[in-house]
Amino acid sequence: MNIPLSEIVYNPSKKVVRHTVRKDINREFISFDIEGWDEVSKLSKKVLTFQGRDFAFTGWNSDRNEIYFSRPLSQNILVATVKK
Repeated sequence: MNIPLSEIVYNPSKKVVRHTVRKDINREFISFDIEGWDEVSKLSKKVLTFQGRDFAFTGWNSDRNEIYFSRPLSQNILVATVKK
């Protein structure tokens, strides 16, 4: 099936993530590839929502250009919504 390029919509605010649950430490993680420090510096200040759950910045691996966010399994992290 060929889809015309004019029908493909790119959404820069969506990322393909890897989801990991670590019951032994009561946390779940999401991680994804990034372009480098500039992207890390922007995303590290954000709370990401994945499947209705909020994740906070945990760290990044500069060798693999991968960023990590986590949350406790037993409770939600505390977040506030900034209104403009």
